[in-house]
Amino acid sequence: MTDFKVTKYRIRVENGKRGPDTPYSAVFLSDLHNASYGEDNSRLLSEIRNADPQLVFAAGDMLTSSKEPQMDAAIALMNELTRKYPVYYVNGNHESRMRENTEDFQENYEKYVSAIRSYGVHLLENSAERLEIRHMPLCVWGLELPLAYYGHLGSQELTADKVEEFLGKPSDDCYQILLSHNPCFFDAYASWGADLTLSGHLHGGIIRLPLLGGVISPQMRLFPKYDRGLFSQEGKKLIVSAGLGSHTVNIRINNPPELIVLDFV
Repeated sequence: MTDFKVTKYRIRVENGKRGPDTPYSAVFLSDLHNASYGEDNSRLLSEIRNADPQLVFAAGDMLTSSKEPQMDAAIALMNELTRKYPVYYVNGNHESRMRENTEDFQENYEKYVSAIRSYGVHLLENSAERLEIRHMPLCVWGLELPLAYYGHLGSQELTADKVEEFLGKPSDDCYQILLSHNPCFFDAYASWGADLTLSGHLHGGIIRLPLLGGVISPQMRLFPKYDRGLFSQEGKKLIVSAGLGSHTVNIRINNPPELIVLDFV
């Protein structure tokens, strides 16, 4: 596995929401696909500890679904992270596929979820938790989209009303962080009320070209709009991780895996 880079974003709380009394950091992981950087992910854990985060976000596909799912490294990483940090996790399409298709995957989803929950992972299955860090009120939401929203040759469209149907209405009195694996529906997320959406799924476009960005998505769509990085519209933000691992097409050109550090100010 190619070594990863650390990408940092400075997040200023806006739109009348209350920010922290003093700055703090959070770490954002996505699309590990059971990869390991060093023995027991020692290099990845070292960089996370260097960031000294107050919390960790995981936006799904931490494992790879198959008849014999690859999940040992993902489980071990969750075990280590929860020893020191609160971890908020939403399922990606690989976890959802295991849950929805028990004929192929048997009890493997339940085994995985039971393990990470036993360590204290906050698994958000179309649900939210409210917390406060340095007097900054946060609502952390996890949107788990059905597999119909991940179609390779086309998928269902998602609207803000449909997001509300899945999650309910966000309140106005806290900063809304939405974990949603698929970044393609940023318009719907922002219209629903997410101040900051954290996504992955597109693996940075697999191959990146200067000026053009990511070339292809896992859905075989050329030049996906939300491939990697920070996107903004009307004060709402989307951060898309290029992910830490890969599967099936194990190619990355001009597109290193990444660990993201968010500095809230």
